[in-house]
Amino acid sequence: MDMERGAEPMALRFIGRGWVVVVALATMGCVTGPSVMSCPRGQQSHDGQCVPTPTLVFERCMESFRKTRVEREQGVGTAVAAQVQGQGGTFQRERSHSEQAEYDGLPPELMGEAIGECRRQEEQQRGLELERAWAAADEAKQEVRAAERRRDQAEDELRRVAERAERDTDASERIAADLEQTREALAAAEAALEEQRTLLVEQHPCTARAWDRCGEQALEAKRQGEYVRAHALYREACEGGSAEACGNWGVMFEHGLGVLVDADESRRLYERGCDGGSVHACVNLGFSYEQGRGAPRDLDRAVTLHRRACDAGDSRGCGRLGRLVSSGAVDDATLPPAIELLGRACDGDYPQACLWAGERELEGRDGDRQPGRAARRFRRACEHDVPEACVTLGRMYELGDGLPTSHAEAIANYQRACQADEPRGCAAVERMSRGGERERNVERSAVVSAY
Repeated sequence: MDMERGAEPMALRFIGRGWVVVVALATMGCVTGPSVMSCPRGQQSHDGQCVPTPTLVFERCMESFRKTRVEREQGVGTAVAAQVQGQGGTFQRERSHSEQAEYDGLPPELMGEAIGECRRQEEQQRGLELERAWAAADEAKQEVRAAERRRDQAEDELRRVAERAERDTDASERIAADLEQTREALAAAEAALEEQRTLLVEQHPCTARAWDRCGEQALEAKRQGEYVRAHALYREACEGGSAEACGNWGVMFEHGLGVLVDADESRRLYERGCDGGSVHACVNLGFSYEQGRGAPRDLDRAVTLHRRACDAGDSRGCGRLGRLVSSGAVDDATLPPAIELLGRACDGDYPQACLWAGERELEGRDGDRQPGRAARRFRRACEHDVPEACVTLGRMYELGDGLPTSHAEAIANYQRACQADEPRGCAAVERMSRGGERERNVERSAVVSAY
């Protein structure tokens, strides 16, 4: 079906002397009903499930189905036969009339067929868009081949000029000038070829076999909620050899983005990415073993993977390893102290480790209490949206523990935690907002005991 010209009408008829139902099918339409549940970006609720949001082609197609024309046909026929000696003949006459009307709405018995047709049109439109993309890629490839031919011609000319220079020493200056021009032409051809290659990588990285860039394109599609496209791109990039793409693809299976949650498949992809050199995939795989997702819980395996990532400079690997040591889940004398691992992760890009390191320093688990240093850890974690750190920082301001006592700063940090849906922050804001110096003094003793 040609989507640019519009769909041919489709008629559903009940032949006979009764009703004739004609349904005009346009190419675009259908406005879906309001969502009844919260779904990720790029999906909507339907019958209690999150399904991909329909395209504009599907919506308009379904809208056209809701215009229904009902036609009633009636008729009376009369036939007479006569016989004359030596001749014969017949006479027949029929009268008919019809009534028709148009209604809004789609009968339930036609819903399945309407959805099927609209899905077909939607897929055809996507196919056309894919064909256009491939056509653009083919055009880019042709430009690359043309640039390669120009380069080859320039190289041939360069060789011919060089041969002439060897044979004719008397014309060395002229030949040198020709040689320089040919070199410039070759450089121009190489530049054009590189430009075409760059364009192909940017616009169609998977076609250009730029697998890491293809994986980045998949990540962009995931962030935009285009989960079907993200899965397709991740598959190409991962199978093409991008370890990062394999690891990121595993995240989609772990969290059920565009698919059902599949812990086994996510672990398999993490292993593939980790074996390919992705430290992020190694950390995710270690966390799977740490939590027992997709495989039996194996802390020794988790420690090995986190340590491998930490040694490669990954802050999350250091943070997860420090957390295991800090909680006493592992006892390995060859591992660095928990505070060292957590501090390294906090100084990197893993704010959750700042919370864990601050808790150890505030409690004095590695020697004397260091509330001032712990407050700096909590502030950094709070600024990077770790609400538990905001709650603890608010308490330190409220009690003057390592920080100047500040009612305003305490409330500000409690409110930030509350806005991040941390119930302890909301309770603290309500408590402090009631006012009254006497009441706050009474409640402060309760806070100290709970601290």
